[in-house]
Amino acid sequence: PSPFGQILATFPLFERIPLPDRASMIGLLIATIDALGSDDEDVRAAYDRMTAHELFLRFNLSARMVNDFIRPTLLVGLFKPPEELSAFVVMELLYYYALAHQDSFDVRWIKNGTVSDSLVAPLAEKLVTEEGLDVRGGCRVQEISLEATDNKLGASKISYTTYVNGQEEKCEINDVDGVVLALGCKGMKSVINTSPQLAKLPEFSKAASLNGIDVISIRLWFDKTITTRTPANVFSRFEELRGAG
Repeated sequence: PSPFGQILATFPLFERIPLPDRASMIGLLIATIDALGSDDEDVRAAYDRMTAHELFLRFNLSARMVNDFIRPTLLVGLFKPPEELSAFVVMELLYYYALAHQDSFDVRWIKNGTVSDSLVAPLAEKLVTEEGLDVRGGCRVQEISLEATDNKLGASKISYTTYVNGQEEKCEINDVDGVVLALGCKGMKSVINTSPQLAKLPEFSKAASLNGIDVISIRLWFDKTITTRTPANVFSRFEELRGAG
């Protein structure tokens, strides 16, 4: 039964989180039973007014359990930290992901290094060596300039900064066929704020007003069947599997 089933199911998956820290989840189980198991709207409303951060403090969840497991799960699942989320909403998410489907949890975090070192850098190297692309790392876009051609507005110049021997240098790309803004919210705000011509366009000004966090979703395709440590059971829109994904 939960939470002991959850501890057993995830024991080999989270080597960095000691067993006592995982056992502190029992406090969250008590709160979940109180909130989700009750038909009293006043009880649910009370948890809804409380932040998840306050909930974790009240029920004595360990700081390591929150920072190494629950916080990343919430950032991936609800795109906000515990301080900005309703305690009731968080308990619903954790119930479906962590309790209702104990042995189907297939989220993983990088063991060593960073996202940049482990994912972005190898991808950039592959694009350079195999596809002949010019990948300019360490550059920051300053301004995207526009001009009208045949009554169509398009990018005409990209201004950016880079660092050479510790010194900042300003550069430009004038031969522009097109621009793809593969940016998160913070990056979009930065580019739009320094590109007055883009900022005049409603689509870009609205995009720059969005708030959120940056999330990278990775899917890998293999050329053969790979035996995995644990099963993956992520589905959606199936009533029988509600909460699995």
